[in-house]
Amino acid sequence: MEKNQLTQKKEEEKSSFENSVGRLHSKAQQWISEIEFIKIEQNFLKELLSEHIIGLCTTDHYAQAKMLLNGIEHETNLGNKLIESIKEHRINLALLIENIYLKKEDKFRNNHKLLKMEVKNYIENFKYIKEQVFGLVLLIMKIEKEKKLLSE
Repeated sequence: MEKNQLTQKKEEEKSSFENSVGRLHSKAQQWISEIEFIKIEQNFLKELLSEHIIGLCTTDHYAQAKMLLNGIEHETNLGNKLIESIKEHRINLALLIENIYLKKEDKFRNNHKLLKMEVKNYIENFKYIKEQVFGLVLLIMKIEKEKKLLSE
């Protein structure tokens, strides 16, 4: 009877461990999905600025538009590097689930926390850039509307 209880307890601990690491693995996949979606938004914002807005800008707004384009490009590169880091982390978590890297569990959990902060910062930076792009686009649209009204 004691052997069965001990075996059952070990199986429960293993199941709990796998679920915990499994949640980390799932969260990492969610981060990748979020970053991939942001990349689509970044492409849209680059297209919007470079093809539709930059030609309408005055000197001051042109410099701001160029700065935003550079910021988007920089964030895109960071996003690609972040995705690679997260993919590597997911592989390590999968190996941890298979009990291959048990001695490195703390290292992987710390890495997960660091990646979580990096993803959060990445998303916040993108939101800021997006807000700035929208502000510039609205401003340019207002200026163009005023020009159009004055020319009529």
